[in-house]
Amino acid sequence: MTYISLLCFIVSLFLAKFLHKKWLLSIACVGAFVYILAFVFDTILLIYLGKHFGFYVVTFIKTSLQGAPFSTFAKELALLGCVVLAILLFCVIFYQKISPKLSKNIKFIPIFAIFFITAFLTNPLYINAKELYEIYNPPVAKFKKAVYPFVAVPKPKQSAKNKNIVYIYLESFDRDYLNSKIYPNLTPNLSALTNKIDFTNTTQVVDTEFTLKGLFGSHCALNYMFVFGKDKDKNFSKNIKCASEILKEQGYYLYFMKGAELDYQDTRIFLKQRNYDEMKGKSEILKSGEKSLNEWGVNDDDMLEIAWEDFARLSKEKKNFLQTLLTIGTHAPNGFLSKSCENLSFASDSQMQKAAHCTDFLVGKFIDKIRASEFSKDTIIVLQNDHPLFYSRDKHGEKLQNSKNLFVILDDDINGTITIDKKGTSFDTFTTVLGYMGILDEMNLGRNLLMADSLPFEDDDEIYKKTSRIFTEISYGEIKINAD
Repeated sequence: MTYISLLCFIVSLFLAKFLHKKWLLSIACVGAFVYILAFVFDTILLIYLGKHFGFYVVTFIKTSLQGAPFSTFAKELALLGCVVLAILLFCVIFYQKISPKLSKNIKFIPIFAIFFITAFLTNPLYINAKELYEIYNPPVAKFKKAVYPFVAVPKPKQSAKNKNIVYIYLESFDRDYLNSKIYPNLTPNLSALTNKIDFTNTTQVVDTEFTLKGLFGSHCALNYMFVFGKDKDKNFSKNIKCASEILKEQGYYLYFMKGAELDYQDTRIFLKQRNYDEMKGKSEILKSGEKSLNEWGVNDDDMLEIAWEDFARLSKEKKNFLQTLLTIGTHAPNGFLSKSCENLSFASDSQMQKAAHCTDFLVGKFIDKIRASEFSKDTIIVLQNDHPLFYSRDKHGEKLQNSKNLFVILDDDINGTITIDKKGTSFDTFTTVLGYMGILDEMNLGRNLLMADSLPFEDDDEIYKKTSRIFTEISYGEIKINAD
């Protein structure tokens, strides 16, 4: 459709000289400006986000632009401004060149109109905007019939492993960073970890490709459907049960910390809906004293120092707890170097690779402190990236294009390294952790990869998309009735 749209638009430009009135040509030039702007905008989205305009982009813009540090993307914004000016200049020059040569042969006007309108109707932005409307108005009953056979109602049992959990989400940290053949000496600390189960073939499910969606997908084994306002209601998504609620029911104290503001991407609301007890973001961390900052928030070295202090406190005070952490150092497009890493030697001029090397150093150090402590035997540590790196200025960033996700379970009870090569998704991660603890083997669209296979679908399968569109309408009661 893209090529058809472009062809029709180019033909219409040649036919514009038959618009015998200057006011008709003016309208055509305005339309041309809108068309080119829409086409370029959609192309930019495809380059930087890997997506055409649609549900993902609307959700990303709605949740991720408010509170974002635009200085980080100053280069891209300046380029966008230049592109808009160039399009405007083209339309002005086009008008000036054509207006003196207008033909009186009006029989070509209908042909111009056909090509011009067809160009708009086949424009990728228009097509995806139409699909976006359909996403927000799904045939609920039809979709339920399609997805219910695959949605597993969680049936938790009392945990067989009475241990605390430190769940570390590494921002945009693809698994291939650990591949020494691709990135030699980049992650010596994380690569050297032992007493682990390493899942080497997990991938990201469609519509979970930024932080809030990644967290939701991991916790709940379902796609996060942004529904414009309803998601801020305290009862939003209470029709489903997620990992944090299951742990809460088993007496776990729920703790979360990240370096960015909790209000960014409505993280605070998400955590409250998921029954977290203690939440810390940039503002909460800064109350404890001065910290080193980057454009997004508190640097990882300072955050992880507080995380260690809180881990020790919780280990002494609480019977069981889940400590969820989200790093920030490898955030697009260039990542950030914490002060602790400024003198860390690494043979690359890539800012993002230096940031990944820094994350390896800081998180490796944090894990080593836990494992060297008296609390190690009572602690399970989980490493997972929140989502793949979707955009980077790193000239070697294409090496990550086919990377799998990072997902590792660390526990002193595990002998050596166990490698699991079976296919899994980002929906299976927290479900597998609960499975490792003996709590359950199925949760919504997630499966325990230690005991079962992941759902037999590609990452962008329609089943996942349909479930996303109706997840606020999912009823465990209906699923049980259908199963019977």
